[in-house]
Amino acid sequence: MTSIRANELDARREEGPEALVGLSQLALDHMEQGVCVYDAANRIVLVNQRYLTLFNMSAEIVRIGTSYRDVLAHSAELGNFPANDLDALYARRMKQIADGQPFRTEQHLASGLVMALELKPLPGGGWMTICDDVSRLARLEAELHVQTERSQHALANMSHGLIMYDSDSRVVVCNERFLNLYNLDPEIVKPGVTHGKAIDHWLSRGNLPGMSAEEFHDTRLKDVCARKAKTLLVMRYDGRMVQAVSRFLPDGGWVTVHEDVTERLQYEETLRQQNFILDAALENMAHGLAFYDSDMRLRVCNITYRKIYRLSPEETKPGTHLGELIERSMTNGAFSSEYSPQQLLEAASARIADRDSSPTRRRMSNDTMISVRYCALAEGGFVATYEDITEREQAVEELSEQYRRFDAALNNMSQGLCMLDPSLRVIVCNRRYIEMYGLSPELVKPGVSMREIMEHSCDLGIHPNTTAARLYADYVERLREGEHTLHHHLSDGRIIKLNHKRMEQGGWVVTYEDVTERHKAQARVAHMALHDSLTDLPNRTLFREKMGEGLNQVAIAGGAMAVLCFDLDNFKTVNDRLGHAAGDRLLRWVAARLKENVGEHDTVARLGGDEFAVLQRGPQPQSAEKLARRLVEVIGHPPPLENQSIHVGVSVGIAIAPEHGLDADELMKCADLALYQAKAKGRGAYQLFEPEMEQEARSRHALEHDLHGALEAREFHLVFQPQVRLDSTELTGFEALLRWKHPSRGVVSPAEFIPIAEENGLIVPIGEWVLRTACATAVSWPDLTVAVNLSPVQFRARAGWWRWSRARLRRPACRRTGSSSRSPRRRCSTTARRRSRSCTSSAR
Repeated sequence: MTSIRANELDARREEGPEALVGLSQLALDHMEQGVCVYDAANRIVLVNQRYLTLFNMSAEIVRIGTSYRDVLAHSAELGNFPANDLDALYARRMKQIADGQPFRTEQHLASGLVMALELKPLPGGGWMTICDDVSRLARLEAELHVQTERSQHALANMSHGLIMYDSDSRVVVCNERFLNLYNLDPEIVKPGVTHGKAIDHWLSRGNLPGMSAEEFHDTRLKDVCARKAKTLLVMRYDGRMVQAVSRFLPDGGWVTVHEDVTERLQYEETLRQQNFILDAALENMAHGLAFYDSDMRLRVCNITYRKIYRLSPEETKPGTHLGELIERSMTNGAFSSEYSPQQLLEAASARIADRDSSPTRRRMSNDTMISVRYCALAEGGFVATYEDITEREQAVEELSEQYRRFDAALNNMSQGLCMLDPSLRVIVCNRRYIEMYGLSPELVKPGVSMREIMEHSCDLGIHPNTTAARLYADYVERLREGEHTLHHHLSDGRIIKLNHKRMEQGGWVVTYEDVTERHKAQARVAHMALHDSLTDLPNRTLFREKMGEGLNQVAIAGGAMAVLCFDLDNFKTVNDRLGHAAGDRLLRWVAARLKENVGEHDTVARLGGDEFAVLQRGPQPQSAEKLARRLVEVIGHPPPLENQSIHVGVSVGIAIAPEHGLDADELMKCADLALYQAKAKGRGAYQLFEPEMEQEARSRHALEHDLHGALEAREFHLVFQPQVRLDSTELTGFEALLRWKHPSRGVVSPAEFIPIAEENGLIVPIGEWVLRTACATAVSWPDLTVAVNLSPVQFRARAGWWRWSRARLRRPACRRTGSSSRSPRRRCSTTARRRSRSCTSSAR
């Protein structure tokens, strides 16, 4: 095929100019990009097939000679952009083309595709447009932005402190939990700081590594060199203990996770002491006690057991089988039996398999009687108890004593208990059961039926909203289902848990437990999990659940729902000036105002910090805008705090479902964009989401991304504007002005990129470059002053920036007090036009 095309090309070259034109058109039609060339009269002189395909335009209309306006009109008819935007778009494009500078733009088609358009003027008049499908790139950029935000959110909300170093032992990232855990200064411990400097600052805060500072440094360096996971226990400045676990990364760096383990260590110490007490109790028990695993091998036994069976500690080591223990004890003369050790073992195995915990008696060689009981454990294995019942056997005839003991045990139970025969008549019940229901002891006694007890309890008003007949019928029905547990809600608010167990000989054992406090505690925990502890408003988790329910209702039943995101203005000032306690009172006040002003079925939530949100049903956006106006007015007039007036307000962003989407994440993003726009208005305002905001956010993000690499790519340059005295026209100096020429955007206005640089902190390194470059340029000039504009952000930046400027400018002096003591040959002044802060520095 290649040879055929080559022959075709050679043939066309021989055919003359018309063939060359065809050859050019053939090349254009096989380009990945769409190309359309216009002459000076804005009519098509060349267009390729890819251009028509990208916009789905007809070759019958878009062809040589078609005017640019007709092309736009045809594109609008196809739905590529709104028809009512035709005139404005045409006028804007003509103006941009008339400027004679190439420019780029994006167009979002109705099909969902995103087109990048690059328009370039041509020599001698005319211009061309090059189009490319960048839909996939746009989606990838959006997904990367979301993923970055999620990673930052996850890092900020970790319960553990985390710090990561690179292979050069410099900080890559650390979360706020780490800084707060050790009371560290975020201006010192931050990305780029060396491990040694971070450790020095950590020690200066009073944190104790359990060794000298020098030894601690050496130990950490050895750990890094060895690259082995290391766990270290250190003491925080306030005496709390923190466990630091270091793990090394394949790229040569490492990450350390810090966890406050004070409570855990205290718990472990308590557990150790409890185990000590348990061991002491075990060894001092009057009964013999032994624990066996599921393979009938000994795990632990006490000294009483060894004494009973005349076994030594060596003979009762953990892991010894029960059969072996029986053989050894018989060999040692502890007891004799008509049964062999194997028969005794089989009998014990049968009891354990049947979960028969009834005692079996064994007469020992010293005429004592031992009661052996095997109790199977739920997780496998069993517990064996060995009780000397010699004296009890001698008193076996004293039945009354046995009854007394039984009654004592029964009536001292923390739970109520009632035993019923198959006819549901009381066999026995304890005092706790009678007290729990407030029943009459004269009525509730052996022989009384459960029907009579229920009639008695209903007469006392214990069971609200039911009758004795219905209560008894439900009770019998539940018993037919077998063993079960149920809860009775009594009229005084108590909750009684009833657990029913069958007895082997028929009938039931019922236990009664007052679980009121337990239920209250569980309800409190469930409430706390879904509500903010400060304001008792729903938290972010519950808010998202409510939003999901609301969006489902909108999708199924129609209607509209608004999401309003609130952010307090100047809240940080209140915290800094009056303290966090005052800030908390202000947040509670705001929460109360929100609840007062929303509808009965609206949801108010605190998402965190000074962020609140409201879900509102009703006619939208009228209802949301009315609520936003009212809350901006109400919250803008807060009460005094700490006897001081405060000045705060609220900014509100509004998104509407289904107009702005039916996905919770998408709707919250729209509300956040609207909130950002409201703050940009000057705060104390509300803003309804508009689709243009998302495009503006993407454009701003793209510009910010380019700005990060502009300094390193040497895309900045300075121009110097003369400064002249008006009275004498004398040249007094120059003002250095920063300019950015982007390789594809062209010249970017300072008014466009300077605010972004100030927001993300890039203004500091850019300002350093401007100051250094301006001073270096001024060195070779006559005795003239060069003025450099500074942002207020640079004055608020770390002290290191100012030390840098001092080292290079040598002798700073304030314009208000005059120049430095030495007469400078050159002068370089830096002026902060905002906040009226300025200084003049001399340069050698």
